[in-house]
Amino acid sequence: MEKNRSHGKIDRLPAPLKKEVENRLLEGDTYEDISAYLKEQGEDVHYSSVGRYGRGFLKKFESVRIAKEFAKLLAEDNIDRPATELHEANNLLASQIIMEAMVDDDMDAKERAQAAKSIASLQRAQVSNEKLKISARKEQGAVHTAFKLFTEKVYSEIGEKYPDVAEKLLILAEETEREMSKLQ
Repeated sequence: MEKNRSHGKIDRLPAPLKKEVENRLLEGDTYEDISAYLKEQGEDVHYSSVGRYGRGFLKKFESVRIAKEFAKLLAEDNIDRPATELHEANNLLASQIIMEAMVDDDMDAKERAQAAKSIASLQRAQVSNEKLKISARKEQGAVHTAFKLFTEKVYSEIGEKYPDVAEKLLILAEETEREMSKLQ
């Protein structure tokens, strides 16, 4: 099956002129201003043609900008950020790219089906990610419970005879619990 392709007037312009149209779109020029510029260059392109091209171009440009922002986030080497957040950001980015591709007129039915399968795979990955988060929260709760029991035992077994030692142990336990909660 043959793909539908865009054959608008802007697509048929010489490359340098098309690039200038894109630059003007990014600078915020109106469609009317760009159409007038093209007429000065000897190209009869109505502002509605510029608008049709501009909407698609700006949408793709924004998608690329968002993708770069996500990639920058993912590339940051932040040890305090849980790995689940990185996976979540990656899944959001991939989902966005796939969804945008699916609404593209250039995609045939077979490619759309493959994209839908990719989205299903990402959803399964996200479910696994959520299970991992739940497990981490349970572990964090278990660590908190263990520190609480430790505190009670320190008070009951050491606190009466050696209050200074008990106080120091409790301070160390609280510091350790805070450090561990930061890692999760």
